[in-house]
Amino acid sequence: MHPTNFMNEYVVPATEAWKADQSSKHLAIHAISQIDILAEVVANHIGRKAGPYRDDLGQRFPALAKIRDAHDSHKHGQLNRRSALFVSQGQRPDEAVDHGFFAGVTYLGGPPTQYTYLALTLNDGTAEHVYTLINDGLAAWAQEMADLGI
Repeated sequence: MHPTNFMNEYVVPATEAWKADQSSKHLAIHAISQIDILAEVVANHIGRKAGPYRDDLGQRFPALAKIRDAHDSHKHGQLNRRSALFVSQGQRPDEAVDHGFFAGVTYLGGPPTQYTYLALTLNDGTAEHVYTLINDGLAAWAQEMADLGI
């Protein structure tokens, strides 16, 4: 399958479904998985072996390395792969709580309003917003596909 077709048939619908229900863990991991699977499709299209291509991709685009790790960690749990730098302990997206200021919700001069979001806890303990991870992953693929002329 051509990478553009895979993007249109699988990646875009998966990410749009998640964006419509951003609290859904199932939809988040489905979107992350489809973004990661695109690496295999592109590697095949350009005639490269998937593993080395994914390693190279992760060096150039840290978001894609995190997405690869998240997909593999979801699938396999604890990872032994040496290149699993960000997520390797079986982490999956989970609900997190933060505070922020929202127009029409936060009172002037009042404390920030609490909100929940999906986050992926990285190996170093930091929480990566799934929204940021998916958006950064899509931006990285847009750049990579443009660079490849796809």
